[in-house]
Amino acid sequence: MKFFPVFLALLVSALPFLRAAEAPFMTLIGDPADTALAAALARYPSCFDAVTAPAAEPPFIFAFPDGNQPRRMVSEALRFAASSAQTTVARIGDGAAFASSATAHGLCVQSFLMLAYGADAVEFDFLRNAHETADRFASVYFSELTFWRPFLQAYARHNRETRPGGLLPFHAQSAAARKPRTPPATLHAADALAPLGLPVCPGSPHLAGYLLTAANVSDMSDVELQRVLSGGVLLDGTAVAALQARGAGARIQMGTRSCNAQQLVEEFTDDELNVNRVGYVWRPQASAENTFALFPSNDAARVIGRYRDAQGQVLEAASVLIELPTGGRLAAFGFDGFSTYASEARRRQLLLAADWVAQNRLPVFVENAAQAVVIPRVSMAGDLRSVALVNTAIDTQPPTTLRLRGCPTGITHIEWLTPREKPLSLTVRREGQDVLITLPAVAPWQVGWLRVEN
Repeated sequence: MKFFPVFLALLVSALPFLRAAEAPFMTLIGDPADTALAAALARYPSCFDAVTAPAAEPPFIFAFPDGNQPRRMVSEALRFAASSAQTTVARIGDGAAFASSATAHGLCVQSFLMLAYGADAVEFDFLRNAHETADRFASVYFSELTFWRPFLQAYARHNRETRPGGLLPFHAQSAAARKPRTPPATLHAADALAPLGLPVCPGSPHLAGYLLTAANVSDMSDVELQRVLSGGVLLDGTAVAALQARGAGARIQMGTRSCNAQQLVEEFTDDELNVNRVGYVWRPQASAENTFALFPSNDAARVIGRYRDAQGQVLEAASVLIELPTGGRLAAFGFDGFSTYASEARRRQLLLAADWVAQNRLPVFVENAAQAVVIPRVSMAGDLRSVALVNTAIDTQPPTTLRLRGCPTGITHIEWLTPREKPLSLTVRREGQDVLITLPAVAPWQVGWLRVEN
């Protein structure tokens, strides 16, 4: 019966009209007239809202998840977030997917990350090069996406009219006008710190402070610098050096010089930020290009880490907190500033310093050591709407406590949602204005989110 393939093709082309009540949430890039694809899609009719033939290449394409480089999914989501002012639809893939590297679970996790960092909808482009058959694509990818779709759509609907919150990797407006594609170097700090549990929010207006490296400073105007320094700033030694080179050393009340990283360690001081970690010795494998001695000119500066040489002699400051007369706060880390490699003590010091510069306004603070990306979604009024979490480790994340800011007064329970389990109502406890909640264990590269009802 020849009419059956034709009917399937017509059914695929009619998908947009069948769901006309809303803009497409999940779109497949493919040939609507392909009868083999139509037959595969007929097995999973609730997966996609539309099937669209390839048109002009969109300005932003994000790499299909690669099982050989799983954390690249986080980098791609951050890159999307940085461009979210220009597009709210994340296209995943460039027409190719290989069985040797691509996984259905990875595709679902990356879709969740894109939505968490600001996408309203997702497009999937992995069919065009036909490395696998339509039947295999359906069995592997369409089936899993169909299973995840209610979870993904519930998240997107709940978070309408919100944006990610946290620290913003600064990107100069002049540079953004010249280069719409965000240079990877400007996202280096976010790439390194997000899997340590620091909430970062490229492209979002709901920031609690800024992240700076030399790449973030290079195109900054004087007006932009003044705005940044009036808030909270977490910066590394390269950023301090770049600001000093442009003559802003007096404005940040700090100077720097590079030093030889060999045989140097950093010893945590008795500053209150280092509670329970005083005397801890940090030994990163730093290069000379990422090793800077810091020289604060502000007498009230707090040195939270000092260099020590092989003979035990205490040397210059390595990590410093400064409160500027303008009310802004700086936390500078001169020794291997922002790295993906961090001990539990260094991770906690970085997060506490970030919360200090934000004046205790980070929307979420991860209390335990964890390799997890957390993405709070915040309304324009500053209300916390949700917190997404992705376990970026290849081991189960033990139960983890989160400190939340911006929750409604009187809240006693918050729902925890995952793709494969029923929603779990978790009890919260108050600590001043903060809410503390303990999440259950999270499997390797699994996701979940807290639904805060306002």
